[in-house]
Amino acid sequence: MSADKTSSPYRAPADFRAYVYDAVVLAWETKCADIIYSTFNKKALESECGLYVLKLGKLGDVQWRDQGTWSTDEFLIFHNDGRGYECLFKRLRDTFAHGHYWQSKRGWITIRHRYQGAREKMENTRAFGNLKIATLKKLVAFLSTSTSL
Repeated sequence: MSADKTSSPYRAPADFRAYVYDAVVLAWETKCADIIYSTFNKKALESECGLYVLKLGKLGDVQWRDQGTWSTDEFLIFHNDGRGYECLFKRLRDTFAHGHYWQSKRGWITIRHRYQGAREKMENTRAFGNLKIATLKKLVAFLSTSTSL
């Protein structure tokens, strides 16, 4: 991930940064997120959240798709190395915890989470997409209910 100012999380509104920290990062880290247990269903996500979500089991497939032209519509593509919805929530957690997001245009967030695992020779894309802030909030609400301590 480049460190240029165009891909900085500081380009996202402060209230959005606070929201993702509370609703995603802290919810995951404190184990307060009750992630839905049903089988991953991209049609349900599209119906409930209005978002095209694609899970891919191979890092190379995610990497390959990240090299192409991104859609102008809302989408989210992620590497799934675990249970579908839980893994998707974790990818969101990783993205927001590492600051791999920015506001691409008013009301929209772009995410591009890249990471180099201990046994990997280079960074690999694990999640990327463009979505409206309102859609991301619907997605987070769909995936989990956070319980307070």
